Amino acid sequence: MEIASKYKSKGVRSSDPFPKELIPLNKISWEVSNDKKVISLTSFKFLEEKKYDDEKLQLGIYAYDTANDLLCYLYLNEIVDYPLKFDIKNYGFDQLGDSAKFEVFIFDSITKQRIAETSAIKLVPNSQQKNLLEVKGEDLGKRIAQVDITRFGPILKINKKLKTKKGFITRKNIESIIQANPIFMCSFFPLALDKIFSYAFLNKGRKGWAKNWIEYANELVPGAFKDISSSGIDSLDKLEEYDKFQDVLARLSDAWIKKYNFDNQLLKSFNNQD
Repeated sequence: MEIASKYKSKGVRSSDPFPKELIPLNKISWEVSNDKKVISLTSFKFLEEKKYDDEKLQLGIYAYDTANDLLCYLYLNEIVDYPLKFDIKNYGFDQLGDSAKFEVFIFDSITKQRIAETSAIKLVPNSQQKNLLEVKGEDLGKRIAQVDITRFGPILKINKKLKTKKGFITRKNIESIIQANPIFMCSFFPLALDKIFSYAFLNKGRKGWAKNWIEYANELVPGAFKDISSSGIDSLDKLEEYDKFQDVLARLSDAWIKKYNFDNQLLKSFNNQD
């Protein structure tokens, strides 16, 4: 499987007038190396669902800043397995500025027309992606974690020292549970997201953090709240009685779980117990 590359200087792509489909970010997973020289696609559910049958179609990754750009691409029929690694360290990539971004798209190799594309993604390691959820340690008694909403936005509070009959569980160990345990991720976080998105919806237009979370909701489920009317909705109680809103929350949690592959991890953890 050969990945081709094309390096251009001061030639950032011009606008594309053709209509194209938006690839939801919850249907693609990626990683950026710490040196920002390798972009890896770890899964591509959108592509699996589309099942394109056209030998002319190619998968492209377009990385760029205001002065330079780079296109890496390969034919769809050459994709056998994931991850797909686009190594761009030999094409002057480290010269790109801090504002560098990349896009993933499907295009016709003959006409160069884009068929589908993602929105622009910041070209930074996943750990440096904009963190919408502040994390802090706190004494929470017997709770592992909880989410509180402040005027500055949501905070994930992690128990800094959980006492048990056999000793203490440190914050570091609790964080490892939060980050890696699919049971925790599929049970605690959907409820936490329900709370955060509900407060964000109530505060949209008034709080900057709420705007960021509404934008994140649209990344998970494009147009998530598009058809949800806020007329007469001014409290959590009313949102809890609003069936259409609750359906959106369920879709958002489902998309979040699938985006990070927690559903498959959960299944795998149960299968390993057999």
